[in-house]
Amino acid sequence: MDVLEGVGSAVGGVLDAHLHVVDVAACVEDLTGNPNVRWWEQVDSSPAAVAERVRDAGVSGGVLVQAVGAHGFDNSLVVEAARTLGDDWRAMVAVGQSIEDPMSLLDWASAHGASGLRLFSIPDPWLHDDFAVELVHRCRDLEVGPNVCCLPEELQAVARLAAAVPDCEIAVDHCGFVAVGGDDQALVDLAQYENLVVKISTGVFDAAAVAPRSVISRLLDLFGADRIVWGSDHPQVHDRAYADLVALAIDAISDLDATTQEAILSRTASRLWFDHLAVSGDGAPRSNLNE
Repeated sequence: MDVLEGVGSAVGGVLDAHLHVVDVAACVEDLTGNPNVRWWEQVDSSPAAVAERVRDAGVSGGVLVQAVGAHGFDNSLVVEAARTLGDDWRAMVAVGQSIEDPMSLLDWASAHGASGLRLFSIPDPWLHDDFAVELVHRCRDLEVGPNVCCLPEELQAVARLAAAVPDCEIAVDHCGFVAVGGDDQALVDLAQYENLVVKISTGVFDAAAVAPRSVISRLLDLFGADRIVWGSDHPQVHDRAYADLVALAIDAISDLDATTQEAILSRTASRLWFDHLAVSGDGAPRSNLNE
């Protein structure tokens, strides 16, 4: 059964903004301290297998986010996978504190078609460094969508980034690991920065203090529909079938109007990581900011 049946007709190609792919033969030891260690050994995480599950669930494609725990900051697989899978897929490479020359990595990734940069700040925080601001400036210039992954105690540094580069949208992975509907003052504080977008992953629903529909309602109140993007975090999340992860998101937005559903399921992801690689009518590349 197509889990997207019944979703508002304004939703065209649904995009999953947070997917991972792994080459098991080329893995490193988990670098992130993630308790879900070596998840890639428990489910087929190859690009072909992930893409098949995504398409079978009625999702058009998505953003392949560098799996730091599996591959560190060797971003070659994610870049090649997005290129091979086609137009409905984008690569988000990652940089971290241990990278010797992250600016060169960003330039390389952009030249090879990557549309996103993940500033990975777990377990060693570094987003407070001035260099993080320089990276976001460079993302803006290259039309690469920046994305931060950090724990709640570093969200003030995210606010600093947003204030320093107000003309570049920045996505926040997993809503900053804040329990939505509970003690979520950190999200209230972030919401004032209009260039910040929150990513709702499966873990956000699972860890929230309220039910999934209330999670969406709370985030809509804080950020509005155009600053919320959905991503499953599959196959790192693999305790349920991929179609079930999609169904969870669909149910959470099922009582919303079609325009709001479209924003969460596709339009925001398109704006951040897809549209800026397209070509406008005059032949010029479009920016990742269209508002």
